[in-house]
Amino acid sequence: MGMLVCDLCGGKLVMGPGGIATCESCGMEHSQDRMKEKVQEVKGTVRIDNSHMIDNYLELATNAYDSKNQAEAESYCNKIIEIEPTNYKAWLIKGKAAGWQSTLQNPRFSESVSAFSKAIANAPEEEKETIISDSQDEIIKLAMALISLRADRFKQWPDEDEAAGFVTDITLILNTVVQFVNQAGIVIPLEKMMAPIAKEINQSVVGAWTNKILPDYQGDENRPNQYEWKEFIKRIGYCTILVEKAIELCNEDDEEDIQRYENLIFLHEQAINSCSWDYSFTDWGKVWNKEYTLTNEAKASRRKLINEYKQKIQQIKQSIEAKQRAEQEEKARIEKEAADKRFKEYWEAHAEEKNTLESEKRRLEQEIYEYNNEISQIPGKKEKENIQERINRLEDEKRSLGLFKSKEKKELQDKIDEASKEMKIVSDKMDAAKSEIQEKLNPLQNRLREINLELTKPR
Repeated sequence: MGMLVCDLCGGKLVMGPGGIATCESCGMEHSQDRMKEKVQEVKGTVRIDNSHMIDNYLELATNAYDSKNQAEAESYCNKIIEIEPTNYKAWLIKGKAAGWQSTLQNPRFSESVSAFSKAIANAPEEEKETIISDSQDEIIKLAMALISLRADRFKQWPDEDEAAGFVTDITLILNTVVQFVNQAGIVIPLEKMMAPIAKEINQSVVGAWTNKILPDYQGDENRPNQYEWKEFIKRIGYCTILVEKAIELCNEDDEEDIQRYENLIFLHEQAINSCSWDYSFTDWGKVWNKEYTLTNEAKASRRKLINEYKQKIQQIKQSIEAKQRAEQEEKARIEKEAADKRFKEYWEAHAEEKNTLESEKRRLEQEIYEYNNEISQIPGKKEKENIQERINRLEDEKRSLGLFKSKEKKELQDKIDEASKEMKIVSDKMDAAKSEIQEKLNPLQNRLREINLELTKPR
């Protein structure tokens, strides 16, 4: 504690009888009440350095948490917070440790969220984003752990209490998300949490069906009695409630939802086809007879639901296909934009080469045009037309002759053959001229194709 000094001159005070102090420099007396005030003032300026204790507790808390000794970790964090209520690291570990001590009977989510909120509020700006992300991930992990505990129980005991417990757990988780928003101002995207929870619920139902519900219903002889059948129908009811809840939790219709709807269809079909059995004894021995089944009205109601589920599956498939088409189109658009950009940038960087190629292209196109025009002007076209007209007239005249005009027909055929020879001579001359021009044209056309390919190929 610092030295107590005189109010008047600042000299040293000497304590006397009755708690009265006297200044040894100026002799001024200070009353007992004044001395109490001065002592309190001095105490207010004293600071105890507890940093070494905090560091030690923090290390112990971290080690305990890493060793999965959550209660011990929380205890050390509480010691830190008593000394330094703004220690964000202690609040963060406390939130985790409290959360992982949760049970189905005593979930400590609310405590965790409060601790995480204080960690975020007290964290330095440069670490705030990390603390927020860590807190969000931890809340999601805690939620999944709680649901996993419930799922394991439902697999063993698929009854009304466990089914209702699932709904209660989900409500608790949603309330936790709301609490985190209210206290920390941080939103946890529900799809990150609800999708895995829905998957866990569906898998729990499948596990309960495979390991408990169906074996109990079938028994040793696959002849359930009235009690076993009624229990079977009730358990199917619990399963359908949970699968429907899993569908409700996810906003996005996807392959997972298709599987859930197919599970619902399966469950309702099993209920429709189920029955209890009874037996009687006859002269021929023990005879089994179907006893109880669902009423026709109940079966009709379930078939209606099955049709609705099938329609929903079809809608989801169409939605998925439309989404995939849209994604493919968007991908193609992005790829085209990128290709167009690369193409443009390439030729901007090779402008001289492009100008040279385009100039050569224009020259080649002109030369090719002139050669094609030359081909079209090859003489003989009109002559061929005249010869063909003559051949047509001769053939018409030949067809008009009677059956017994063979001599006249032969004379006309000779003329037709002669005209055909003339036609061939003219055609051969034209083909030879065209071939000569084509030999000059081919390399020009090949080079033009090379240039067009070079100017248009992807870059």
